[in-house]
Amino acid sequence: MAVVDLMTPHHVGYVVDDLEHGVERFAAATGAGPFLAIEHMRFDEVTYRGGPAAYDHSSAFGAYGELLVEITQVFSAEPPELEETLAGRRGLGHLGFLVDDPGAAAAQFAAAGSEVFHTGRTGPASATWLTGGELFGHSIELLRRAPELEGFYAQVRAAAADWDGTEPLRRIA
Repeated sequence: MAVVDLMTPHHVGYVVDDLEHGVERFAAATGAGPFLAIEHMRFDEVTYRGGPAAYDHSSAFGAYGELLVEITQVFSAEPPELEETLAGRRGLGHLGFLVDDPGAAAAQFAAAGSEVFHTGRTGPASATWLTGGELFGHSIELLRRAPELEGFYAQVRAAAADWDGTEPLRRIA
């Protein structure tokens, strides 16, 4: 297998049955937080293996030292194979990478045995999901770098800078 220059992960994503409970447990156990939650994220476009798809989930983002953590509750996804992939197991769901060129990054991961299975786009946010292949035991998310996205992640880090441990889950619009 060819040596591939894989980039540094931006965040790690976990799948939970209940967002509020998952955030509270993670924050209590690790001191990470607070988590800024976006509920029932809406997409302009969702695909699975090149065809139309649907994906309803809520995610909360918090800082755990230098690492960002995304905790996700999946409500539904279509087709059923997409739901099984995104919500079929609890715990580590994906490593997320913030990239300038998702196509080039996907090619790097493809060289390591991964393949694109899902995409989602809303406004300036664009995500490409890949299987982990033999290299990873979980999915990979490639997020196209955008000022709005980077501003949100800066907001997550700023909230953590002086967090006193109260209100670990904060819902935002």
